[in-house]
Amino acid sequence: MAQLTKTCLYCQTENNCDDEKQPCRHCGMALPEKHPNDRNSKVRFFVKAFWLIALFCLVMVFYLPR
Repeated sequence: MAQLTKTCLYCQTENNCDDEKQPCRHCGMALPEKHPNDRNSKVRFFVKAFWLIALFCLVMVFYLPR
């Protein structure tokens, strides 16, 4: 089993979790499935936005008159 480390949204403490439905050990609140400040979600958004802007620029190069 892989041990996950999740950060509580309320008290910002690191929690080692084996199962998904485990409360925070410090404040007792439910731990998030996906943290809003997760680096992977930001990188995925950046990659999608980058390719969308690159495609737009490529289309405008051929669409606009020279």
